[in-house]
Amino acid sequence: MTSSSTSAQYPPSENACSITPGQVNQVRPKLPLLKILQAAGAQGEIFTVKEVMHFLGQYIMVKQLYDQQAQHMVHCGGDLLGELLGLQSFSVKDPSPLYEMLRKNLVSTTVPGD
Repeated sequence: MTSSSTSAQYPPSENACSITPGQVNQVRPKLPLLKILQAAGAQGEIFTVKEVMHFLGQYIMVKQLYDQQAQHMVHCGGDLLGELLGLQSFSVKDPSPLYEMLRKNLVSTTVPGD
Protein backbone atom coordinates (compact mmCIF):
# COMPACT_ATOMS: atom_id res chain seq x y z
CA MET A 1 0.00 0.00 0.00
CA THR A 2 1.38 3.38 -0.95
CA SER A 3 1.08 6.59 1.02
CA SER A 4 -1.18 8.05 -1.66
CA SER A 5 -3.71 5.25 -1.16
CA THR A 6 -3.55 5.85 2.60
CA SER A 7 -4.26 9.55 2.20
CA ALA A 8 -7.13 8.78 -0.17
CA GLN A 9 -8.49 6.28 2.34
CA TYR A 10 -8.30 8.77 5.22
CA PRO A 11 -8.81 12.25 3.77
CA PRO A 12 -8.01 15.21 6.02
CA SER A 13 -11.00 16.33 8.04
CA GLU A 14 -11.93 19.80 9.21
CA ASN A 15 -12.58 18.21 12.60
CA ALA A 16 -9.22 16.43 12.75
CA CYS A 17 -7.28 17.10 15.92
CA SER A 18 -4.37 19.36 15.16
CA ILE A 19 -2.39 21.37 17.64
CA THR A 20 -0.94 24.70 16.60
CA PRO A 21 1.56 26.67 18.69
CA GLY A 22 -0.17 28.35 21.61
CA GLN A 23 -3.32 26.27 21.18
CA VAL A 24 -4.23 23.16 23.12
CA ASN A 25 -7.25 21.31 21.79
CA GLN A 26 -9.55 20.31 24.58
CA VAL A 27 -12.16 17.61 24.34
CA ARG A 28 -15.23 16.59 26.27
CA PRO A 29 -15.65 12.80 26.50
CA LYS A 30 -19.13 11.34 26.10
CA LEU A 31 -20.50 9.75 29.28
CA PRO A 32 -19.37 6.10 28.86
CA LEU A 33 -15.78 7.21 28.11
CA LEU A 34 -15.92 9.81 30.89
CA LYS A 35 -16.84 7.03 33.36
CA ILE A 36 -13.74 5.08 32.27
CA LEU A 37 -11.50 8.13 32.68
CA GLN A 38 -12.95 8.94 36.10
CA ALA A 39 -12.42 5.32 37.20
CA ALA A 40 -8.73 5.93 36.43
CA GLY A 41 -8.61 9.10 38.54
CA ALA A 42 -9.60 11.81 36.04
CA GLN A 43 -11.21 14.91 37.54
CA GLY A 44 -13.57 17.21 35.67
CA GLU A 45 -15.17 16.83 32.24
CA ILE A 46 -12.76 18.56 29.82
CA PHE A 47 -9.32 17.20 28.93
CA THR A 48 -6.59 17.36 26.34
CA VAL A 49 -6.27 14.33 24.06
CA LYS A 50 -2.94 13.61 25.78
CA GLU A 51 -4.71 13.48 29.15
CA VAL A 52 -7.40 11.17 27.74
CA MET A 53 -4.71 8.79 26.49
CA HIS A 54 -2.94 8.93 29.88
CA PHE A 55 -6.10 8.04 31.80
CA LEU A 56 -6.97 5.26 29.34
CA GLY A 57 -3.54 3.77 30.03
CA GLN A 58 -4.10 4.15 33.78
CA TYR A 59 -7.49 2.46 33.45
CA ILE A 60 -5.97 -0.51 31.61
CA MET A 61 -3.26 -0.82 34.30
CA VAL A 62 -5.60 -0.45 37.30
CA LYS A 63 -8.13 -2.94 35.90
CA GLN A 64 -5.25 -5.22 34.81
CA LEU A 65 -6.72 -5.64 31.34
CA TYR A 66 -3.31 -6.24 29.76
CA ASP A 67 -2.04 -9.76 29.08
CA GLN A 68 0.61 -10.83 31.61
CA GLN A 69 2.67 -12.68 28.97
CA ALA A 70 2.09 -10.35 26.00
CA GLN A 71 1.65 -6.94 27.60
CA HIS A 72 0.87 -5.23 24.30
CA MET A 73 -2.44 -7.14 24.30
CA VAL A 74 -5.39 -5.62 26.13
CA HIS A 75 -8.27 -7.96 26.99
CA CYS A 76 -11.31 -5.77 27.45
CA GLY A 77 -14.19 -8.17 26.78
CA GLY A 78 -16.77 -7.93 29.56
CA ASP A 79 -15.49 -4.46 30.49
CA LEU A 80 -16.92 -1.02 29.69
CA LEU A 81 -13.84 -0.35 27.54
CA GLY A 82 -14.61 -3.45 25.48
CA GLU A 83 -18.22 -2.31 25.06
CA LEU A 84 -17.04 1.09 23.77
CA LEU A 85 -14.54 -0.52 21.40
CA GLY A 86 -16.86 -3.32 20.33
CA LEU A 87 -13.94 -5.72 20.84
CA GLN A 88 -12.88 -8.53 23.16
CA SER A 89 -9.22 -7.52 22.89
CA PHE A 90 -6.80 -5.35 20.92
CA SER A 91 -3.06 -4.79 20.60
CA VAL A 92 -1.48 -1.45 21.44
CA LYS A 93 0.81 -2.17 18.48
CA ASP A 94 -2.26 -1.46 16.29
CA PRO A 95 -4.13 1.28 18.16
CA SER A 96 -6.52 2.08 15.26
CA PRO A 97 -9.61 0.63 17.07
CA LEU A 98 -8.77 2.85 20.03
CA TYR A 99 -8.45 5.95 17.83
CA GLU A 100 -11.73 5.11 16.09
CA MET A 101 -13.47 4.84 19.47
CA LEU A 102 -11.98 8.18 20.54
CA ARG A 103 -13.21 9.86 17.35
CA LYS A 104 -16.74 8.72 18.21
CA ASN A 105 -16.57 9.55 21.92
CA LEU A 106 -14.70 12.88 22.12
CA VAL A 107 -16.29 16.22 21.32
CA SER A 108 -13.93 19.10 20.58
CA THR A 109 -14.38 22.15 22.82
CA THR A 110 -11.81 24.29 21.00
CA VAL A 111 -13.41 27.37 19.48
CA PRO A 112 -12.47 27.85 15.78
CA GLY A 113 -10.37 30.94 15.20
CA ASP A 114 -8.70 30.95 18.62
